[in-house]
Amino acid sequence: MTTFRFLAALIFAVVLAAAAPADAQTVHRKDVPAGEATPTNGTFSVRFPVTFSDVELEASDPPAPPAIVRMVTGLSSDGVRFSATETPMLGLEPRPMEDFMDAMKRRPGAAISDVHRESKDGTEILSFALADASGGYFFHEIRANKTQYLQVIQFPETARAQATAARDDFFNSFKITKP
Repeated sequence: MTTFRFLAALIFAVVLAAAAPADAQTVHRKDVPAGEATPTNGTFSVRFPVTFSDVELEASDPPAPPAIVRMVTGLSSDGVRFSATETPMLGLEPRPMEDFMDAMKRRPGAAISDVHRESKDGTEILSFALADASGGYFFHEIRANKTQYLQVIQFPETARAQATAARDDFFNSFKITKP
């Protein structure tokens, strides 16, 4: 499974509480130069450190409303993947944010660290790091306005220093642009 498909499946699993197949995938833009990134039809922007693609995934499982994931994602020459997604809840009651972290730590050989949780002005944030046999991840999960946002930095162990150096700028550049 490609990294992109893994991440998309992961996001659907977290949002829907069960993996849902992508019924439709639309690539809106490819090879967009590094800089300010907003997914097509999205409500956020983030400063992207690498060339990225703008993708939308949609899955349906009637009678539930369709699941939509808007994503910008790109890969550095060091093998560090940056992704930022938006998933409107569309009438679904979200599971606790910690469920996502708990699911991640059940991966074989997984270890969670650097857990940080905050709540401010109706916005919930959960950040954590994960290491497993495939490498490392930094997660930054945000919930606001009945929408879930997820920023992920995925990296091979050999690129941990590069991923760590980019983490704060990438995570802190996130802005909700439309309420």
